[in-house]
Amino acid sequence: MNITIKSYQASIPAQVPAQEIPRSDNTTKSIAENTNSSTAATVSISSSAQARYIQSSATERQAAMSQGELKQLHSSTWSDIYNFSQLLGSKNYNKDDLLPQTDDPARLELGKKSLEYAISLHQSPPGNASNPFAGMARNDLSAVVYDDSGTYTMAERYAASAELRMQDEAYFSSLSAKLTNGGDNRDFFKSILDYFDDLPPVEKAAYPDGYRDSIDSLYQEQLDQWGPLALIKQATEEDTEKLSESIFKEGQSSQEMLQAVLEKAIGLSKAQ
Repeated sequence: MNITIKSYQASIPAQVPAQEIPRSDNTTKSIAENTNSSTAATVSISSSAQARYIQSSATERQAAMSQGELKQLHSSTWSDIYNFSQLLGSKNYNKDDLLPQTDDPARLELGKKSLEYAISLHQSPPGNASNPFAGMARNDLSAVVYDDSGTYTMAERYAASAELRMQDEAYFSSLSAKLTNGGDNRDFFKSILDYFDDLPPVEKAAYPDGYRDSIDSLYQEQLDQWGPLALIKQATEEDTEKLSESIFKEGQSSQEMLQAVLEKAIGLSKAQ
């Protein structure tokens, strides 16, 4: 089999028209439940609880969307993030307008820290504010980034997107260290498949049709050549030195990083 894979084209536009930045709801929701005595009990749900529910149910909501809707959500999300970055760069904004419109202390704290972090990245030189989403599980980050409910502010989505891309770069960099010039890269391609399979629907929709099948074909070719995934050849110090140079460019999306590391693996797999 000829080892090839269709290149991913970034869907983030170089310039998009300004649009209104969504803001979080400023009230807590009340749910009226009928009881046997025909009286209504009102349960107040905190803003933080609403946010956690939106986060935990993101994959379920996305699973009910069509491919077209998922692609639109992915595209509009990165347009929103781009516009928000442009807004911060212009310094023409009111901080209060960019915070969660709620009295919930936890939500306000997260919103404030997210905004401080986002603003710090647009200072010259960049500040050192910490990202409140640092260390959060990847798919929880994705749920915040691709929130389509208006629950999370743009500052929170921006901060979550920065952490998501940082985690992906670290993951792909660690996978690069597994690559060998000898061509035995079974573990690498299996790890890429695992990564892709764990992506939420909205992120999978950003890739061309048949993208996973292309990766699986590369993996199957490695199995055909080197046998079942059991005894994995470890990279030598010489290999590691050759592969230590970063293959990523600043500001790349997760999709672009995945494509870059795949192209590196394909090239090394051919060089036998």
